[in-house]
Amino acid sequence: MFKLMIPIGVSLALIAGCKNTSAQDNNIDAAHVNTVLQRNVTTLSEAKLLLGSPAFISVTEDGKKIAGFNLVNKAFTEDFSNNLIKGTMSFGKKATLIPKITKNVFLELDENNVVTDYKFAGTAWVEKQNFFVKNEAKITLSQQEIFEKQDFTAEYIYGRYQQILLQNIQDNYNMLSETDSADCEYKCQLYKNANDLYGTLYKVQTDNSKNIPGQI
Repeated sequence: MFKLMIPIGVSLALIAGCKNTSAQDNNIDAAHVNTVLQRNVTTLSEAKLLLGSPAFISVTEDGKKIAGFNLVNKAFTEDFSNNLIKGTMSFGKKATLIPKITKNVFLELDENNVVTDYKFAGTAWVEKQNFFVKNEAKITLSQQEIFEKQDFTAEYIYGRYQQILLQNIQDNYNMLSETDSADCEYKCQLYKNANDLYGTLYKVQTDNSKNIPGQI
């Protein structure tokens, strides 16, 4: 298979290209997808009937073809918080907190575009709007959170994020940066989730998806 050596990763140079602040209403039930997809049976064409067009089709460094799909991109109801501990007040002005989530599925394909395996991933974060807008408190969704339909609040996401920070301290890991998810929206998080699962990905000649960054 011909492979274009254009890595899909994480780079400040194209952060702006990843940011997608427009509302997106993808709402495909991950639990349903999990029951429909069949390893070594379902083809990419059949998967597209269920999932729509892939956000990207790429290959790993060892030649495994991956198709990435957005299942859910959602911004929940704005949360006006008075919690000083969470830094949501500045000079008497309340911050607007918008919980956001993305849920993805990644299909591993053979040379005939048959699904040999698939993996789910998801991310939640809070968009805080005050004198400026920034994303913070990024968390990785558990499989239960991916499969269940639930509303996410800023309080819930901050709580989970604080638990992660505490666990990292207890395990002597580096603390997560508050800017880990800065300016990274739905499409950007999709690529990050793919990179976390598969490492560096490369565009393939047959990939017809648009706006896939070289290295984001």
